[in-house]
Amino acid sequence: MARVLNLLALLVLGGLVGIVGWWTTHYRGSVLEQQRDLAERDLRIAGLTEDIEEQAATLRLAREEVDRVSERNRRLAREKRELELRNRLLRLDHRLALIEVLDQREGPEGVVSRVRFEEFGADGEPAGSPRTLEVSGRFLYLESQVVKFSDDFVEAGDALRGRSICLFRRAWGERQRPVEGVELDTVGLRPGLALGDEIAPGPHAELLERFWDYANDRALAERAGLRAAHGEAPFTELRPGGRYHVELRASGGLSIRPE
Repeated sequence: MARVLNLLALLVLGGLVGIVGWWTTHYRGSVLEQQRDLAERDLRIAGLTEDIEEQAATLRLAREEVDRVSERNRRLAREKRELELRNRLLRLDHRLALIEVLDQREGPEGVVSRVRFEEFGADGEPAGSPRTLEVSGRFLYLESQVVKFSDDFVEAGDALRGRSICLFRRAWGERQRPVEGVELDTVGLRPGLALGDEIAPGPHAELLERFWDYANDRALAERAGLRAAHGEAPFTELRPGGRYHVELRASGGLSIRPE
């Protein structure tokens, strides 16, 4: 009986040992499988992290490129505005006077034209009293002294040298000699109304008083920021009832345009 019990005990013990061994093997396999799963997951996470970091780096580069392009576009737009402003300033015209044909009649030596000559100030409003002139002929010549400043000053809108200035000298017709023309301004006196600039005439007076010095001395003119100083005498045909605007370009000379 004791032998049978021992045998049963051994069988039970062996079964327990087998069960424990199976369970240990099964548990170990499960642990190993979980470890493999965790390792694979870690690898996937590392791969995803690397992908995310690469995408983040790509986004940073893209943002930096967008910022560079935006800054370049802003700079180009600013340069374009500045260039347009410079060009506009160079082409800017200022009305200096209005010539109105009052009548034309036949005189002993041909046509005599009577005109009304009115100058304008820097604000575009009439300056001084209009003058009535008579010239011999159908063509009116308008003599003036013009000072043109360097384009850099004009482009920058310089307060003193940002626009050409003009002093009217005299007017005459084609049937007259210039010295027989009607005097408009006296050289050396205040270069009054036709400055084409909003600055008071004082700073410009010296330029016009020494006009021919500047016209004949290039170094002197360059030191004063002058591009040119010379006389101009544009002319136009006068027609009955005609009205003509005399304009001065900021970077250039005189023009006579019909209204």
